[in-house]
Amino acid sequence: MAALSDSSKRCFCCFLSENSSALCKSPLELWSGSLPSVNVHRSNVSAQPLYKFAKAASNFQTEREKFLKIMETNSKKRADSGKKLLRVLWGLIFVILAAVLLSQHFKHVSSQQAAKPSVRLYPEQTSASSQSEKDYLANRFKPLKAVNADTIAYVYAPGTKLDEPVVQTNDNASYLVKTFEGGRDAYMGTVFMDKDNQKDFSDRLTWLFGHARGSKAGDHRMFNDVNYYDRQDYFDQHKYVVIETPERRLYYEAMGLVIVPEETAFYRTEFKNDEDFTGQLRKIYEESRTKNSAIDIRAEDKYLVLSTCREEDDTIRSNLYLRQIPDTELEEFLAQHGDQLAYAPTR
Repeated sequence: MAALSDSSKRCFCCFLSENSSALCKSPLELWSGSLPSVNVHRSNVSAQPLYKFAKAASNFQTEREKFLKIMETNSKKRADSGKKLLRVLWGLIFVILAAVLLSQHFKHVSSQQAAKPSVRLYPEQTSASSQSEKDYLANRFKPLKAVNADTIAYVYAPGTKLDEPVVQTNDNASYLVKTFEGGRDAYMGTVFMDKDNQKDFSDRLTWLFGHARGSKAGDHRMFNDVNYYDRQDYFDQHKYVVIETPERRLYYEAMGLVIVPEETAFYRTEFKNDEDFTGQLRKIYEESRTKNSAIDIRAEDKYLVLSTCREEDDTIRSNLYLRQIPDTELEEFLAQHGDQLAYAPTR
């Protein structure tokens, strides 16, 4: 390269002096700031140094723009990552709050259920006999059967003196005079089921017969209290009868008390069809001296009759008809009336 003339040297030094503010800046300042414009006069300096300087400056500007774009991209990525992290955190907070609220709700429900009074008779009452009920019934019937092998059930009406074992044999005459213990007494006898009924009380209409001893005997148990159902106040206060069998308990609600001749046409154990069955029940209900206005007569229901004689006329009978509570209604029935069904021995 030819040596610069003095004037050229002077002019180039002047150039450096005039642009020293730009050329003396640090690289970081140059990177982050705006590239200052350089006043280049072709007449003052040679073309080659100026060209190299301009090219370096252009490269510097290009690299600077790349750097800024990278920084901007990284900044956006960090912002997006921050947003995702916030969404994850909010989701976790929501799940935790939901879990806490659900936990509090279930604790509240559990405390309310625990606070509700529950009716639990011993043994526990369910539609399907529990093991505790089976154990109770086994203990209940073991001594009864030891005394009388014909024992099939036990009947009691809470609040009354109706509290008797029930037997069944192949006739309807033996237990009119035969006592449960095997003795003979015309005014005592034993409560017995009709010979044509199923001993598990599964018939549509099951009959139990027993004496009303009245003034003819000092012991007024058996079916003496059935006659008291001819008063509506007594009827309303003693609606429920419980039957215990070796397998389970059965519950009945009084429908009505009808007084009929000894040879009544109502005495039946079989029916041609549903209409025949419900037709007779409706007629009995209409003729009842006392009745339960809440009873709904249905063909699928089963009924029990407690039949006894009247003291004023031994040719007529008091027949108390009771509807068996079906298993579909048993839970609600026990919840409402369980405290009225406890057994209190009177024998």
